[in-house]
Amino acid sequence: MAIKSIINFIKTIQEFPRDEGYEYYYRGHSNFNFSLLPSIYRKPKKKKVALINNEEKIFREIIIRTPADFSSEKTTIEKLVKMQHYGLPTRILDITSNPLVALYFACAQNSENKDGEVVVIKIPKEETKFYDSDTVSVLSNLARRTIDFDISEILEEFKEREKHSPDNPDNIMWFNKQEPIPYLLHEIKDEKPQFLPIIYPSDFNRVLLVRVKLNNNRILKQSGAFLLFGINNKKSEPAQVPNSWILNKSLKDFDFKISNDRKTSILKDLDSLGINDSTLYPELEQQAKYIKQIYEG
Repeated sequence: MAIKSIINFIKTIQEFPRDEGYEYYYRGHSNFNFSLLPSIYRKPKKKKVALINNEEKIFREIIIRTPADFSSEKTTIEKLVKMQHYGLPTRILDITSNPLVALYFACAQNSENKDGEVVVIKIPKEETKFYDSDTVSVLSNLARRTIDFDISEILEEFKEREKHSPDNPDNIMWFNKQEPIPYLLHEIKDEKPQFLPIIYPSDFNRVLLVRVKLNNNRILKQSGAFLLFGINNKKSEPAQVPNSWILNKSLKDFDFKISNDRKTSILKDLDSLGINDSTLYPELEQQAKYIKQIYEG
């Protein structure tokens, strides 16, 4: 049965089993049919061009237009976080460690009368990285490569080399010399001059939990973190969140859907607990909007 109140939701969250070696995060969807995909990979409406086709142009265009705003961001992942903050499509996806924040987003966003859902994500600790991780640099800098970035053919040859000569260090050296890897290495060394020119093929097809600096009030207020998406061998296709990470699919006895007809009452209860536009969006514009709503009645 779908969740109808905060008490019902908290009880559900408290009762589902937890395993050591994993971290638990949440994402609120206003429509339970939404998938775990970053905005740069979402299908365009009607006949518009898919944004992933122009990711590298979007990345550079915003920095060209507002260079001062990005002067303090030294790494690509930090730049992506700022772009995400201002609504630009990126290859990162917002998640939160606070289930009540996820519940808010499942109820607050426009969903065209659809039931919402809080997605519970169980992430192995080895897939958790900090903002300065080398693997994070590899995946985040895919944003700076063109849509024709494709390792399918060289990956097949690499596998053949490994089959005939396992654990031969020359295999990985060969892989990193094949196009288009050197171009990606160039982008990485732009932010990390000390980066060794070695990327492992297995790094590309990953989704990572990235912990970033809490120097953004919105991230701090929302207990935020990010999923960073790699590729499925070619840039046009995203890596997928493993099904084993999504507890909604495996915990059949627990329902994380949010009844559409209860969203308004849940939002009022969340407001009484201090979870609303004003607290989750601390910028002046949102504060003004929230105050206006209070006095409009």
